[in-house]
This record gives sequence, structure tokens and C-alpha cells, in this order.
Amino acid sequence: MLMLRGSSTSLLVWLASLVVTLLPLFPQAWVIGVMMAGYPKAFNPTSRTSIYSPEFRRKTSVVLLVLAILEGLTGFGAGPQTSSFVTELTLGLLTRGISLELHLALIAPLALFFVIHTVSGLGSLFILKGVKRNWIYQYLLPGTWIGLYLLTVYLDLNYFLS
Repeated sequence: MLMLRGSSTSLLVWLASLVVTLLPLFPQAWVIGVMMAGYPKAFNPTSRTSIYSPEFRRKTSVVLLVLAILEGLTGFGAGPQTSSFVTELTLGLLTRGISLELHLALIAPLALFFVIHTVSGLGSLFILKGVKRNWIYQYLLPGTWIGLYLLTVYLDLNYFLS
């Protein structure tokens, strides 16, 4: 609780440094660390540029839709029965091997945007319900974001590296 007595961004900086410490285990986590260390207004519920704004959710939903469509297309392209159809549909750009590589590579960005969008929606729901405690928006939700994303990356790496 000693960290909560300092500035409002002290815990965010601490969490960002924790992410950087875990970077050798989870290379994709650098995005979260850079965002938390470089932009402290990102989790301020009163800021117009925070992750809890409707504009941010709209942007993440578009990126999430594109990534989900690509994940589905490459998943069908990696399948044994459907790969020839996807190869013909994409005029030979997505062969079975390329589809499989892209399908596996898209897991981390898809998980990142899914967790960002979910946490953003949860924070917006708290704002709509009138929750006024800033520590929820500045500490609890970013911690949830980091935890869920690192869990997803860990499970992804554990599944494919074992």
C-alpha cells in the first residue's frame, strides 16, 4: 500500500516496469509497458483520450473485426480440406503453409485487442453506473488488462512450444 501514497501514476509506472521485467518471458508485452509508461492519461476516466472513451472502443472494434476475419480466413486456409479453396480464393497468395504461419502469428495481436476492448467496455460500464473510485480505472482495470493478456500469451506459448 506504500505505492498508493505517491503520485497517481506511481503504480502505473511500477506495473510498466513489471511488464518490462517479464519481457524475456513474454515478448509481446512491450506494447502494454510502453503505453502505461508513456501515456498516464490512458487510464484516466475523465480524459477524452482514455481507453474508456467511445472513440477508442470504436477503433479497437474495427481492428478486432479485421483481425478476426483474417484469423478465420487463415484458419480455413490452414485446414486440410479447405486450404485449396482459400488458395484459389486468394489467387495463390495464401497457401496452406503461409495460412498456418499467419494463423499462429495473429493470435497475440487478436488477444491484445480483444482484452483491450473488453477492459475498455468494462471501464465504460463502470462510468455509466456512476462508479467514482479512480483506483478502479487507474489500477484495477489496467492490472486486469495486463494479467489477462499475459495469461493469454503464456497459454499460447505453452501450447505451441511444448
